[in-house]
Amino acid sequence: MNSGGSCLSTITMAVPTINDSSIPMSICSSSTSAQPSSPIDTQVCLPKKQNKVKKRVIWGIEVAEELQWKGWEPGKETTKNLVLKNLSLKTQKMKYRPLKTKFFFTVIPQPIFLSPGITLMLPIVFRPLEKREYKDQLWFEKEEGIFCVELRATLPCHKLECPPSLQLPMCAIGDTVEACFCLDNVGDLPTFFTWEFPSSFQILPTTGLLEPGLACRIKVTFQPLMAVIHEVEATCWYGEGSKQKSSIQLQAIAKCAQLVVSIRHKRPEDQDAEGSQKVLHFGCVAVGCMAERQIRLYNPSVVNAPFRIEIASDILAKDQAFSCSKGHGIVPPGEKKYVSLFFHPEALDGRTMDYISIMSSGCVSQTVLKVVGFCIGPAVALQHYCVNFNWVNPGEHSEQTLWIENQSDSTAHFQFAIDCQESVFSIQPAFGTLVGKARMTLHCTFRPTHPIICFRRVACLIHHQDPLFLDLIGTCHSDNTKPVILKPQHLTWYRTHLARGLTLYPPDILGIMLKERKLERDRNGALMIPIEDLEDMPAPQYPYIPPMTEIFFDGTNDLAIFPPPVSIEPMEVDFGGCPGPEPPNPIPLCLMNHTKGKIKVVWTRRDDCPFWVTPDTCDVPPLKSVALRLHFQPPNPNCLYAVELEAFAAYKVLWSYSNIEEDCTVCPSWCLTVKARGHSYFAALEHHVPQYSLDVPKLFPAVSSGEPSYRSLLLVNKGSLLLIFSLAPKSSSDITLRPASGLVAPGAHQIFLISTYPKGTSWKQHIFYLQFNFYPQYLKVGGKNRESLEVDPNL
Repeated sequence: MNSGGSCLSTITMAVPTINDSSIPMSICSSSTSAQPSSPIDTQVCLPKKQNKVKKRVIWGIEVAEELQWKGWEPGKETTKNLVLKNLSLKTQKMKYRPLKTKFFFTVIPQPIFLSPGITLMLPIVFRPLEKREYKDQLWFEKEEGIFCVELRATLPCHKLECPPSLQLPMCAIGDTVEACFCLDNVGDLPTFFTWEFPSSFQILPTTGLLEPGLACRIKVTFQPLMAVIHEVEATCWYGEGSKQKSSIQLQAIAKCAQLVVSIRHKRPEDQDAEGSQKVLHFGCVAVGCMAERQIRLYNPSVVNAPFRIEIASDILAKDQAFSCSKGHGIVPPGEKKYVSLFFHPEALDGRTMDYISIMSSGCVSQTVLKVVGFCIGPAVALQHYCVNFNWVNPGEHSEQTLWIENQSDSTAHFQFAIDCQESVFSIQPAFGTLVGKARMTLHCTFRPTHPIICFRRVACLIHHQDPLFLDLIGTCHSDNTKPVILKPQHLTWYRTHLARGLTLYPPDILGIMLKERKLERDRNGALMIPIEDLEDMPAPQYPYIPPMTEIFFDGTNDLAIFPPPVSIEPMEVDFGGCPGPEPPNPIPLCLMNHTKGKIKVVWTRRDDCPFWVTPDTCDVPPLKSVALRLHFQPPNPNCLYAVELEAFAAYKVLWSYSNIEEDCTVCPSWCLTVKARGHSYFAALEHHVPQYSLDVPKLFPAVSSGEPSYRSLLLVNKGSLLLIFSLAPKSSSDITLRPASGLVAPGAHQIFLISTYPKGTSWKQHIFYLQFNFYPQYLKVGGKNRESLEVDPNL
C-alpha cells in the first residue's frame, strides 16, 4: 500500500454463503392407478431459489456483473455494497470513474490497492426521485484494461414462469399417469393465477396465489379414454385483469394394455389351459389357518397394465373364505407380477368354492378364476413358548402370565398335560375352550419346596390340531444351597448338545474338555467336537421334530427320539382297590442314571397327597440305578384317586453355581413323572356311574403305507364326580393312545391323541377300549381307519 497517496483502505471480511432451500425446474413424473384428485387441492408453495448475484473474475478480480435495486421508494436512499476480491497472488492496483447519472453515486474515486486474498466493499448509493427504471455503469481501470459493473433499479411487476413443455409417461386406457413441474413467481408482486387445460388432462391446483420468490408445484394428471397421441397446450393466466399468460405444451400417448393371467407353481389338480376355465386348488387347510397360492400377471404391452381383482359379488363379505393380497395394482410393461390368493376357511371338513375375477384397465379384458379349498381343524397359538421364572426362595412363589389364542373361527378345546396339584409348576386354567378369534390369559406359577433347578416341557393338547409345547424353567435358592440359575439360552444349547451326544457328560467334564481343546464352541456358543475331528463334516444340529412325533416318542415302551439320560420304571402304576384298613404294599420303582456324572433327584410332594415316593431325595452315581418305593394311602373310603407324581433330576455339580466356569456347559434338569391311580371302594359296592361324552373320529386320514396317521379325541366329564380312565389291555395293538390313563375333573375335558401305522390298501378296523372308574362294566369302544397308499384329501 502506498502511504504517500490518497487511497481507499481495504478490510478483510468473511462473506457468508446463502444456502437457500430451492425447488429445481426439472420435471418429475409418476404413474398411478388412482383416480385424479379433486380440483380443490392444497397449493404447495415452496421457497424459490434466490437470485444469487452473478459474479465474474476479470484479471484476478472477482466482482459482480450487476447490482440491482428492488422495492425502493422515491426520495429514499438505498445503499448496496459492491464487493471486489483479489483472487490472484499479487497486489492489484485499480481505479474507477465517476458515475454518469445523479441518481447513483459513491465515494470520490481514489486508487485501490488489493493485496492477495483481500476483499474491498465499495458502497454505492441509489437516490431515486420518481417511479421509473434507472440504469448506470461503474467503470474500473487497470493496467490490463477496463471493465464495468451494471447498476439497475427496477419497478415491481407480475411475472410467472413455467417450463415450455411437459412430456407425460405413456399411459394405458383407463389408467392414470401424472407429472409435475414448478410454476415460479419471478416477479415482485403477489400474483393470482388460473389454469386452462383440455379434457383428458387435469391440473392441480387449478387456481392459486403465489407470493414473490416462491414456487408452486403443479401436478398434471392424464387419464385417456382413447388410444391416440395427445399434444395440447395448457395456459396459465395471471396479472392485472388476468391478461398476462404463460403456456406449457402437454404431450402424452395413450395405448391399450394387455394382461395374461396364469397359475404359478401349478399342481396336478389345477386347470390352466388356454381358452378353458381356470381352476386353482388350495388342498386341505386347517380352520383358522391360511394357505397361499399365487397367480402370475404378465403384461406384454408397452404401457402399464392396471388391474382389479374382485371376488364374486353374490357372496357376502363375511362369508368369503378367499381373499387376495391386492385388490388392485399395476404391472409394468413387459414384466410379471405375482399376486397371492389366500384361503382361510371357517367350516370344519368342508369344501369351499368361489370365483375370482381379474380385470385389466378400462375392463378391456376379464379372466375368471375358480378357486377350491378344503378345511380342517382350529389354529391355536401361545403368546410365548417359554416361561422363565428366574429364581425364588423356598416357600415363595413366582407368577407370570401369557395368553393362549384361537386364531380361527372354529371353537378350539385345549388342555395342558400337567397335574398342577402335584407339580412345582401350575397353569391356570389348565384346560379350556376358546371360541373363534378368542384369547385367554393363562397364569403360570412356580412354587418350589427345595433348592433345585427345574425344567419341564409341557404339552398343550388341542382337539383337531397338532399339540403345542410350553417350556417352564425356574430355580430355587436357599441360604446354603444356590444352584445355577437356569435361563432359556441353556435350553437352546442343551438341545444342540443333545444332537451332538454331549448331554451325557456333566458340566465339570465338559468344562475340562473345553479347556483341553477337546471341545470348542460354535458361532452360537454351543459346544462341538473340533472340526478337524469331524473329518470336515458339519456339526449336528437339533432337528425339527414334528409335535405328534414328540408326543408319541416320549420314552414309553422304549420309544424315544434321543436316548433318555435318566429313566424310571414303571411309568404308570395301578394300585387297584385298596379299601383298607391296612395300606397296600409299596410298589418298587427303579430309577436309572444313564449319564457319566452323579445326579441328584428330588421328588415334589404335596402334604395331603395319597401317593408319595421314598426316599424323596437321593443321589445316583454315574451309570447306576437306585431302588425307590411308591406308597399309596387313601384317606377316605369309596373314592377314586389318580395323580401324576413329579421329580427333577440334575447333575450334582449344578447344585452350586460356583462349580460352573463355562455357562455353555450348564445342563437343565430332567423331569420324571410317574402316574399312579387307585381307589378305596369295597368289593361289594358299585362304583359311581360315569357321565361323559366322547368325540371319536370315524376315520383316520388316509396316508401312505407305513406313515403314521393321527387323530384327536375329546372326552368331556358331564358328571359331578371325578372320572378316571385307562386304556384297557385288550385294545388293538395297532393303535397308540396318549395319554393312556388319567383323571378328568367334573365339568372338565380330556384330549387324547391316537396314532396308527397303516400297512396296506384295504379297510381295517381298530378297536380300543377305555375303562372308566376302575369298573369292568364301564367300557367305551371306538376307532377304525382306512389304510391307503394314496393321500385322499376327502377323508
